[in-house]
Amino acid sequence: MSIIALTAGARRQPVRNVHFLVFFLVAMRIDGAAILVPLGTTSPFAVLAGSTVTNTGSSVVNGNIGVSPGSALTGFPPGVVTPPGVIHLADAVALQAQSDLTTAYN
Repeated sequence: MSIIALTAGARRQPVRNVHFLVFFLVAMRIDGAAILVPLGTTSPFAVLAGSTVTNTGSSVVNGNIGVSPGSALTGFPPGVVTPPGVIHLADAVALQAQSDLTTAYN
């Protein structure tokens, strides 16, 4: 879709990025406030994955790491999870966080 901008004596120029502008305007509330998505039990997670988490350096993670339904985690150590962060691999906590994440964004 192109919209042509016309001014006196000017050539016809297509206005670009109209799709983004239309999406942005539709996604905003009338009052301009952000819409908060309730994340449930995902809040304490810094990393939440479905099959595997891979770290390739000396990362420091401030929060939980969770994997569900998978259970693969590589690169810890040298990566570090700072307390009170915990690693959850295919346990009930990671499963519930995945469920809450799906609910929040579906």
